[in-house]
Amino acid sequence: MKKKEKWMEIYTYDELKSIQLIEKEILKEFIRVCNLLNVEYIIYGGTLLGQVKYGGMIPWDDDIDVALTRDGYSKFVKSANKYLSNEYCLQTPYNEKNSPFSYTKLRKIGTTFIEKYNHKLSIEKGIYIDIYPIDNIPDNDRLRKRQWKRAQFFCKLYFFRQCIHVDFNKDKFIRIVKHFLLYYILRILPQTFYISKIDKVMTKYNNMETHRKACLFSPNYNNIFEKFFPLVKRQFDGIDVFLPNCYEDHLSKRYGNYKEDIANEKKVGHIPYIIDIGNNKGAINNDCNKERNRRN
Repeated sequence: MKKKEKWMEIYTYDELKSIQLIEKEILKEFIRVCNLLNVEYIIYGGTLLGQVKYGGMIPWDDDIDVALTRDGYSKFVKSANKYLSNEYCLQTPYNEKNSPFSYTKLRKIGTTFIEKYNHKLSIEKGIYIDIYPIDNIPDNDRLRKRQWKRAQFFCKLYFFRQCIHVDFNKDKFIRIVKHFLLYYILRILPQTFYISKIDKVMTKYNNMETHRKACLFSPNYNNIFEKFFPLVKRQFDGIDVFLPNCYEDHLSKRYGNYKEDIANEKKVGHIPYIIDIGNNKGAINNDCNKERNRRN
């Protein structure tokens, strides 16, 4: 008997396809607003891998990743709310202080996608795509490693500051105590302190000419772009999208031999705690929704 793929323990086939359709709706909205703002973007991470390997979403994936250079990212975060349709919400650490994410998400209002670690947080929890900034990184390997480590350090501090919940079924008592202590110690300083630190570290080399770029939110040190421009236009499940010029080299550095198949037990995206793909269900009245309401 053929062994089931891991995602089948989480979703039915119809459920996964419904989530993927919503993901692509959100992607189209993101692209529409990027065009209005005249900013360039790329598909990124598993989404980039999916386009190159499958011509669209990875068959078992349940989210979409995109990225913009820092200038484009800043412009999008600042101005997108002027152009977004009312059923979408831009969630950033700047407009939603309870968010555990130090990057940006574009969420579909009226849907729900809650993960275990954030299920108690009062934040918008609709189905989403992730939006990341791309920054210059130094050509000197020692400086590059130092920047990456500092970026990872402050991202982890921010996450632990924002999330008090832990899974008591998995963590040992001493680890739970350490987590709670760290949470309360980190909250001595305001949320804006950590975000400003993250931004400062990641943008340190943006005023310098360097030969490489990276998304420093990635825990993968080899997640770099050696030739980002000019962008390459491709089809992603019938949607026109852009790829970095060095997409094959980038994928090889990040994933190794990305063209080979992976084991069935690794064919899984996220593991949602609560999910609802219906209309007007699961929306939370918080800062993200208030931002949307101010546009009406």
